Amino acid sequence: MATLVTGGTGFIGAYVVKGLLDEGEKVVAFDYIHPNVLPRVFSPEQIKEAIIVDGDASDLGQVARAMMDHKVNRIVHLASWLHPYCNDNPGKCVIQGNIVAQQVMLEAARIFQVKKFVWASSCVVFGPREKHRSLPVPNDADHYPVNNYGASKSFAEMLTKNYDSMWNIDTLGLRFTIVYGPGRVRGASRFFNDAVMNVAVGRPGEVLFADDTIDWQYVKDIARLIIKCLRVGRTENRFFNTMCDIRSIREGVAFLYKLFPEAQLSSKPGEFGIVWECDDSALQKEVGFKPEYTMEKGILETAQFARKEVGLPPLVIQINEKGDKE
Repeated sequence: MATLVTGGTGFIGAYVVKGLLDEGEKVVAFDYIHPNVLPRVFSPEQIKEAIIVDGDASDLGQVARAMMDHKVNRIVHLASWLHPYCNDNPGKCVIQGNIVAQQVMLEAARIFQVKKFVWASSCVVFGPREKHRSLPVPNDADHYPVNNYGASKSFAEMLTKNYDSMWNIDTLGLRFTIVYGPGRVRGASRFFNDAVMNVAVGRPGEVLFADDTIDWQYVKDIARLIIKCLRVGRTENRFFNTMCDIRSIREGVAFLYKLFPEAQLSSKPGEFGIVWECDDSALQKEVGFKPEYTMEKGILETAQFARKEVGLPPLVIQINEKGDKE
C-alpha cells in the first residue's frame, strides 16, 4: 500500500515524500510541475528511487489511475495555488486548482476508501487580526478571508466537512502559517525566505512587512507534523490550527545581522494583514506535536543550504536555545 502526495514535487510535498521514503514507506509524488523542488531536497539517487507521477489533482481520471496503479490507501493533499496567483487568475487557480481539486481528491478518497486524508488548509481563513477579539485565535474562530486564496481554503474546509459527515472519510486539515526553508520559491509569504537566501550568498536582501509578528514554521517541522497526522486515529476536530515559533520580523532581521554583520539588508515597514497567532491547543490535545526548529535554527539552516548550493563554505557557528551564537 502507498501514500499519494499531491504537490509531491513542490515545497512542502517534497519534504513529506522524503520523510516517508526515509522511513521505508511507499509514496507517490503526484504533481504536474517538474522537477520543481525535488532536486533541492533529494539526492540524484533518491530521485531515481522516488515514484513520480505526472498528473493534475483536479482530474479525477488521472488521480484514480495513479491510485489504482500504486494501491494507494492514504492521501496527503498539498497541491494548491497560492496568493497572489489566486487573485490574478481566479478561474484557473481558485476554482479549478483549489476548489475542484479539493472535491476531486475527496471523491477519490471516498471511492477508494482511503484510511486517512490529510490536507493543507491555512490560517488565512481567519483574515486580519482586527476581526478577532483576542489572540491567539481559537481553533473554532470565525472565518474572515480577505483574498481569493483564503476564501478557497475556507470553502475547502466546508466541502471537506460535508464529505466527512456524508461518507465517513477520516480527514484532517492543518492550518499552516508561514512555512519557510530551502526550496521555497512561490507564494506571497516567501518574502523572508528570499531575504535569507540572498544575504547568505552575499547578495542584497529586502524584507517586507517589517512591523509584523509571524509564526515561523520551518518546513521540516511541518513535514514531520503531516506524517504524524497520517498515523493518528480519527480525531474529534477535523481542522487544526498550527503554531511553531511566534516572533517578530525584526527579530528575524536582527538574527540575520548576527550571522552576516556586513549584510546589505533593507526593511520595509508594514504588516501582511493576516492573523498569524493561532491557538494550537486542540492539535496538541488530539495529535501532540513539538516543533524542533526555533526561528534562529530555521534561518541558520536555510542560510547554510543557500551557501552550499553556490559552493560557499558553511558558517562555523552554533546557536543556543535563545538564538545566541556560541
